[in-house]
Amino acid sequence: MVRTEEKFVKNAFQTLIKRGAASESMLAPSTVTDEDLDEFEKKFDVRLPALFRAYLKAYCYDFTVMCAPVPLDGVEHSEPESEKGLCWMELVSLPQEEPLKNLYAGMESFRRICTNRNLVNLKLDRVKNFVPIGGWDGPLCIDLTQTDIHEDNPSTWQICRFDETVFDWENAGYIDDRGRVTGERKFPDFKTLLEIYFCGKYDKMYERQLKACGEEMPDYSFYIQKR
Repeated sequence: MVRTEEKFVKNAFQTLIKRGAASESMLAPSTVTDEDLDEFEKKFDVRLPALFRAYLKAYCYDFTVMCAPVPLDGVEHSEPESEKGLCWMELVSLPQEEPLKNLYAGMESFRRICTNRNLVNLKLDRVKNFVPIGGWDGPLCIDLTQTDIHEDNPSTWQICRFDETVFDWENAGYIDDRGRVTGERKFPDFKTLLEIYFCGKYDKMYERQLKACGEEMPDYSFYIQKR
């Protein structure tokens, strides 16, 4: 029996292809095993969400940069009439050879920056539950402490970012009044990210917006690029 997470991830990749953003040739069956992910979790003392584990075990690919229509005022303002625009992001690539090497490198780099006395200067226990999965002008992370997620309450969201040029996280608003690191909340969870960037959640709304303005329809073949 195929697990719900595996089915969702497979459908997300197939939809990415149907949209014309990716091709079958860009993907190869992943060689990542549960044992590999257990080893990653043990090394960094974390527990990855089931959906993200399923994602890592689905396919290998070497592209990193993706774009999709996103509400310009933030996903919390996703009403049909809200303005949509293309937003680029980096997603960790999973090459066929050593597919998890970039995930390991991102984790080590993030922790090194966060604990460096001359940079962010925080104790490891305050940031150890953040897993960098890509970039949005800085690390884009899963906050593993966020498990009770409500789409209508951004303070509960799981996917957050940190500006790569900002090291004073208190002044940047990345630390709440209880001293808890939050970053800038971007998406409710990894499922939402896949729905937007892989499944094209806002494609039709964006096309209608372009048509109303007399602009050309998007060329989805440019929505994915190698770095």
